Amino acid sequence: MITIKEIAKIAGVSKSTVSKALNGKKDISPKTREKILKIAKAHNFTPNAYAKGLRKRVTENIGVIFRREERSISGNPFYSRVLEGIEEATLNTDYNLLLHLASFEGGELPSIVKKKQVDGILLIGTHHRQLIKNLKESHIPMVLIDPGEITEDCFQVLIDNSHGAYLATEHLIKTGHRRIGFVSGDIRRASFRERLIGFRNAHSHYQIPIDESLIQKGEMGQGYELTRRLLSIEHPPTAIVASHDLNAIQGYQAAFDHGFKIPEDISFVGFDDIDLSRMVSPTLSTIRVLKKQLGSTAFKVLEQIINGEARESFTTVISVEFIERDSVSGKSAG
Repeated sequence: MITIKEIAKIAGVSKSTVSKALNGKKDISPKTREKILKIAKAHNFTPNAYAKGLRKRVTENIGVIFRREERSISGNPFYSRVLEGIEEATLNTDYNLLLHLASFEGGELPSIVKKKQVDGILLIGTHHRQLIKNLKESHIPMVLIDPGEITEDCFQVLIDNSHGAYLATEHLIKTGHRRIGFVSGDIRRASFRERLIGFRNAHSHYQIPIDESLIQKGEMGQGYELTRRLLSIEHPPTAIVASHDLNAIQGYQAAFDHGFKIPEDISFVGFDDIDLSRMVSPTLSTIRVLKKQLGSTAFKVLEQIINGEARESFTTVISVEFIERDSVSGKSAG
């Protein structure tokens, strides 16, 4: 049977307009509705078949749910870029975005879902497991973006975290470093666990033993303290991989306070490539995450679900790349 997308292409209209025609909405012209219905009938695609097989688009709204944190969305250098990607992806559609901040303390369904104000949900970052469970049970189309836990029976868009940390560590190894520290984010999050795995995999591949005292686990905002600990041990590292740029940049100050020069005495590699990584001195070598692509890809997947074009859940992994700047010296031999 012909799809909505194919009907829209034949009719020269948007998928949203086809949906409205098939659902008897009154905000399109009678001429356009008649044209669409004729095409649908000619290809044995009837409004009744559509109603039975696909979820009806009702509101033309997409819900974007963030976890409520101390830092505002606009102040989060990572997720603000993801949101930009979602916004750009909606420009040529009829969708509006409704933002919602969810508490991490419980799993109550957001009001925008309870009141059926949205046709689908983009769930960004770490959320309470009960919230994800309740959203799944509500049968609302949903895509997880960089989730705290990887959920195989959900549509999700992930970062290639393990490979990114592997590339960061490999670069340091290839520039002569053998004693490499790792400053982690919250290890309870899947993304940071994967980055630690990538760090370990690089050591294993190059047959370099890992000194476990060089691995410091903490949270975003603890980069200064975690780096201070590494630099205070008897044999400090010659280089540090930080699992996100903010901890790396905070680590700069710890290095300066210890009298270390960057990169002559200690090298740093971050992860995420936030704007600030290009502004610090020395500029930070890092792993570039295509944050806007995370958002735009997730929106496109959600559109497919709403339009009935994607029924079985799948995972999309967004690739990363190493960005070389000035924070790594090749002079150290470890």
